[in-house]
Amino acid sequence: MTDLFGRHVFPDDAEDIKDHRWFKHFAWEQIMSMKPPFVPNISSPEDAHYFEDSETPDDWSESNLGVAPSQEEVRHILRDFRPYVQQVAVGLVAEPHNSASLRMIDYELEHSPDLSEGERQMLKRFLRLYGRRQRKRPRDMLLRDTKIKDAVMEVRKSSAFVGYSWRRMPPGGFVMGALQQ
Repeated sequence: MTDLFGRHVFPDDAEDIKDHRWFKHFAWEQIMSMKPPFVPNISSPEDAHYFEDSETPDDWSESNLGVAPSQEEVRHILRDFRPYVQQVAVGLVAEPHNSASLRMIDYELEHSPDLSEGERQMLKRFLRLYGRRQRKRPRDMLLRDTKIKDAVMEVRKSSAFVGYSWRRMPPGGFVMGALQQ
């Protein structure tokens, strides 16, 4: 059985949760009439926006880590477009971008009066296909040091799982009765 959103629901689906000892003294019958203990003051969607929008996995192609195409290559790829559009594309792929600058470029392209809607969409796709991603610097101070980063990584790789062991499941599998004994 599914609800109108296609999620699986069953009658008395929440009974296991309601019966848990942590909720033993909770008045489930009165929950709809109770006043919540805290009501946040939200005046815009930004008030409840806690994380930065991250780029979607398809924002960047898998082949964007190499060298940017030259001006001649860009002009050849975009030979069917106006010279102005070709020049904009050359500027877009000249420097590597992070997700914030990529969003800013999208915004600027959307609000550019010199480009048609088709040219805007093509430039966005072109940037994601041929643009390069800006490399992030390591957060770890030791990995930032070019002299010792290789040695640090080797030590960490060799000692990453020291002290941990993998336990195989018993031949009978997981048995509820064995857990309760």
